[in-house]
Amino acid sequence: MRRLLQGITGTKTISEPLIIAVSAATKLFVGDIIETARTVLMTERKDSGAIRPGHIREAYRRLKLESKVPRRSFRRLFL
Repeated sequence: MRRLLQGITGTKTISEPLIIAVSAATKLFVGDIIETARTVLMTERKDSGAIRPGHIREAYRRLKLESKVPRRSFRRLFL
C-alpha cells in the first residue's frame, strides 16, 4: 500500500495513519462489492458456489449506478 500511495502522490514519505486510513477505505469498498455480488446477484441469478468475475463486474456496475463508487481524480496507473 505504501508503494502504491507513493506512486500516486509522488512523494517519498507516506505517514502510517494515511496508510491505515486508505487500507480501511479499500477494505470497505471491496467488502461492498463482494456483499453486493453475494446477496443480490447470486440470489437473483440463483447461482451457487464461488463468486465469479461476472458477478463482481455486475456488482461494480450496480454500485457505480448508485454513486457508491468514488470518481477517479488522477490518471490511470496501468492501461
